[in-house]
Amino acid sequence: MANQTVPYVEPDCTIAHEGRVFESGGAAITEDRLVAYLAPAGVLTDWHGRKIGTYTVTSTWRTPGSFMSESMSQIRACVGPRTYTGRSAGEGMVLRARRLASELREAQARN
Repeated sequence: MANQTVPYVEPDCTIAHEGRVFESGGAAITEDRLVAYLAPAGVLTDWHGRKIGTYTVTSTWRTPGSFMSESMSQIRACVGPRTYTGRSAGEGMVLRARRLASELREAQARN
């Protein structure tokens, strides 16, 4: 995945359950945005569980009363040469992130 062309949108993210079909948006990588999933041991995956990068948790705080999870975490994710920052409710959950502003500025200056 490190050499994956950007933008990348994961195809075929559907499951059938009890005769009904459900579809996920899957993973997506653009020059400035990332949607991916957190797996154990700092592995960042697409919806199908394929490794696309790595992540670290930089901080975590409690979210009392949240219907989704008891905590929210700030995540720093690396996909190839790009670094993103965003939030997730934890392992198995989606990460929505933006590319680091300093990297975007550097990339724009090169072009």
